[in-house]
Amino acid sequence: MIDRSLLPPKGTKDLPPELAILFEEIVSKIEEKFKEYGFDPVITPIVEYWEILKGKYGEEAEKKEIWRFKIPQSKKWYALKYDQTVPLARFFARFQPKLPFKRYVIDRTYRYDEPQKGRYREFWQADADIVGSKYPEADAEIINLMIDIYDSLGFKDSYIRISDRRALENIVKEVDEKEKFLEIARIIDKWDKIGKEGVLSELKKITNKAEKIIEKLEENPEEYYPKEFLEIIDLVENKNRLSIDIKLARGFDYYTGMIYEVWMKDFNRAIGGGGRYDNLIKTFVGKEIPAVGGSIGINPLIDVGLEKGIFRINRKTYTKVAVVYIGNTFREAWNIANKLRKAGLYVYIDLMRRNFKKQMDYVVEKDVRYLIIVGEVDLKENKVTFQDRKTHEKIKIEIDNLEKIKEFID
Repeated sequence: MIDRSLLPPKGTKDLPPELAILFEEIVSKIEEKFKEYGFDPVITPIVEYWEILKGKYGEEAEKKEIWRFKIPQSKKWYALKYDQTVPLARFFARFQPKLPFKRYVIDRTYRYDEPQKGRYREFWQADADIVGSKYPEADAEIINLMIDIYDSLGFKDSYIRISDRRALENIVKEVDEKEKFLEIARIIDKWDKIGKEGVLSELKKITNKAEKIIEKLEENPEEYYPKEFLEIIDLVENKNRLSIDIKLARGFDYYTGMIYEVWMKDFNRAIGGGGRYDNLIKTFVGKEIPAVGGSIGINPLIDVGLEKGIFRINRKTYTKVAVVYIGNTFREAWNIANKLRKAGLYVYIDLMRRNFKKQMDYVVEKDVRYLIIVGEVDLKENKVTFQDRKTHEKIKIEIDNLEKIKEFID
């Protein structure tokens, strides 16, 4: 029976060691790819002033999903990060780094969403952004980077749904509803959730051109794409991974050009997304600074990876070697453990003063493969026994030559 009072808040998640190790391995691979493409890290606070986030995401997000609060000792309103992009815009306005500015960030994000499969109220995002370039090669680099990252993680069946906000704008202008573009875009963005009839019904509430908009979305949509979008597609290395879909709108108000999402078959939501946002930084610096970026949702990535067998929970500990001792040899074992750590190994030694059997029970439970067994007989010869639990191989090693075990450790 679970004591529900010990559960974390709804929409958040505890990660036990085996999941935390998987998480760190994934983050490490993503971070390495960011570095390969010339991105550098920045860190911004989890909390921002509400005024910084206000007016950037759209009415629904700001009314229902942003965690904002006021504390008794302050007159100001605060908010938890809703994404990594608006904090980047504030950061850029403050420091005005040399262009192009290529940054990545891997951090927590907070949205007061309704928790469901692949959707959380606290989750991790890995973002990469290019600030300063208005050219298609910047957009293409983001797409190439994302495909490279998902491939490196084993998501060979992932694909990029890609479009351009300007194509949708061209349709809305053609039906003479330019002033309602953002409202229309937000509704079209729900196509995957509510279907064609649902979108049509929602559009009819705000425009008498609903049928015409749907018609243009479905007939010859390619004629509405700008030349720059076609240049982006041309520069993408793996074009077979792209699915051009004019119905993709992305919900945030700040997008201005190319937009994309990463999808997997049989999973109910995107596991990444992003696009161009040339006007966002202008709200902070007063002049247009072009920018484009992409974001990986690490929590849904783990969910779908485990579900599809791409990821496996096969490590319970980082420990490589367990030093176990027999009889009255703890002090010698203690010194040996410290020597192994100084040699660069991840080492466990029992701190509970348990007997040899219970020490071994713990080692087996944690699935530590390699053992250094310290016994009184071996110590008389200034030796210990090294054992590989997987192969059952045992060898005697002199204490003065402990580093030799590194030759036998994977």
